[in-house]
Amino acid sequence: MLKDHIISGSFSPGDRLPTEIELSKTLGISRAATREGLKGLEGVGLITAVPGNRGGRFVKNIDSGIIVNGLDLLLQTQKASFEDLMEARKDIECITAKKAALNRTDENLRAMSKVLDLNVDTKEEFDRRNFELHEIVALASQNMVLYYMIQAIRKLVFKTYSNIALEEHNIGLVTKTHYDIYKAIKNRDVDGAEKAMITDINAYKDLYLEVTKKHELEQGKRK
Repeated sequence: MLKDHIISGSFSPGDRLPTEIELSKTLGISRAATREGLKGLEGVGLITAVPGNRGGRFVKNIDSGIIVNGLDLLLQTQKASFEDLMEARKDIECITAKKAALNRTDENLRAMSKVLDLNVDTKEEFDRRNFELHEIVALASQNMVLYYMIQAIRKLVFKTYSNIALEEHNIGLVTKTHYDIYKAIKNRDVDGAEKAMITDINAYKDLYLEVTKKHELEQGKRK
């Protein structure tokens, strides 16, 4: 019930919540139930507890992080397999690519063009540009739910990237597939955008499996 008040806007970001006693009376529930409810809201990031005389429980600003972290936690606890992750990623990103081809703006295209060059010095910068292209495509779809889902999946995919060194990436291939995605979206080519996205994701999947197998063989030789 308290969550509904926060989501509906009865409490705004930064507002201090009433005390447990006051909330219990207002909501018509026990203090124990109120306390558990507040802990739950704090756990999902809707409120924060501030200690001290001027402290209390305050409503946080609701942003995409709540959705992203919640979905990421769910996927981790359910132990999604790499195959499941790649299948879901392909399905969702094909949708974002097709919608981006229909709905993209000139601003979206400018943002994409800034991260197409993947000839960089560090793996961190390579990964950042690589993932950012996919996030911009999701933004260009003009569907924020899809964008949040891509952000959550990105966190899981990023963990798989930690197994792959920069020199193991086929930078030329990734650059080409990203440019193909950009070009298709720029030309409002829906089928081309989907095809290019599938090629890009399949290339990463194949690389991950190849590198993982190689690492496992190397570890086996050391034993």
